[in-house]
Amino acid sequence: MKVAVLGGGPAGLYFAISMKLRDSANEVTVVERNRPDDTFGWGVVLSAETLENLTRNDPVSAVWIRRYFAYWDDIAVYHKGVRTVSTGHGFCGIGRKRLLLLLPRRARELGVKLVFETEVADPRDYMETHDLVVAADGLNSRSRGGVCRDLQAGHRRAQMQVRLARHEPEVRRRLHLHLRGDRARLDLGACLPVRPGNGDLHRRMQRETWEKFGFGEMTQEESIATCERIFEKYLGGHHLMSNASHIRGSAWINFPRVLCERWSYKNLALMGDAAASAHFSIGSGTKLALESAVALADYVHSEPTLEAAFEKYESARRTEVLKLQSAARNSLEWFEEVERYLHLDPVQFNYSLLTRSQRISHENLRLRDPEWLGNAEAWFHRQAEARAMCGGHRCSRRSDCATSS
Repeated sequence: MKVAVLGGGPAGLYFAISMKLRDSANEVTVVERNRPDDTFGWGVVLSAETLENLTRNDPVSAVWIRRYFAYWDDIAVYHKGVRTVSTGHGFCGIGRKRLLLLLPRRARELGVKLVFETEVADPRDYMETHDLVVAADGLNSRSRGGVCRDLQAGHRRAQMQVRLARHEPEVRRRLHLHLRGDRARLDLGACLPVRPGNGDLHRRMQRETWEKFGFGEMTQEESIATCERIFEKYLGGHHLMSNASHIRGSAWINFPRVLCERWSYKNLALMGDAAASAHFSIGSGTKLALESAVALADYVHSEPTLEAAFEKYESARRTEVLKLQSAARNSLEWFEEVERYLHLDPVQFNYSLLTRSQRISHENLRLRDPEWLGNAEAWFHRQAEARAMCGGHRCSRRSDCATSS
């Protein structure tokens, strides 16, 4: 089978690897518009389940990937000057740049042809010359747009929702989550330790803060310097780095949420963010992409026709993707409306943060960290008792309440 993969990110590379593993006679070419060492985003977070899936699919690359993983269990939250730590969350992460060195190495070893610095304006040229075309060209997929122009009467509609909060990944130091209020509204940062001595700091801010600081007119260097001043207390003398020095202008984006009614057309299939995006605040975008790559490679070789393979691919993967998209939307909306929770006590705030996606329940928190949840339950119980003693009303100042303790 002659296969063209448009996009050299994790989804496209891993699909190419999976196709060669199933049949070494497959002629697979990956076409990427950027240079081999260009990357957006510092880190990739995967679950233990995804690691097991990767090991079953390709033990060789799984061993390479595990060698560079950073593991951590704790989430630390800074709110109202209080540092709250809960544990048992079981994360593992790898630098995205490292992953995009390992996957091409494995692809070349298996005989995949890699072509860099090549723009694909329209996938139809590849559709005419290849048996299968996989469009794994990201959020701003040209392949998705090009094919949609061919479709009439809504055969496949792509919907893109642009959220208000702006994001920029910058990093250097193991931070966790911290909030900084200012006169405009809110500035928030979260960091994941994806390699020794380094982490992935995601900045999120509301429009008023964005406009007040003038980030839209700043160069990347000015933006980094401003962020260092904002988070000076947490950086401990360390510096921030931009992961987007190879692009022009600001690295800030409005995150788009992509939903497609169909993921395939004729001999082309969409994969990864080109088909459906999940906000990175729950760290599942690469997980979805890699698992979709494995699934499509399986069905292409197990089903009698490409059409049947595409139908099974969409049927099998859509539910899982929609579940994670829903959780990611809940998480994103929590961060966008975080001002609603800033008045909360650090215990209550931390509980709200941990359960924001609705994927983690109260009892799931007990499995992760029974000591932390027990202390939180005791705090909630004390608040309930105090309110009961006050007759159920909220005192404007607890010290004014004769029954306060």
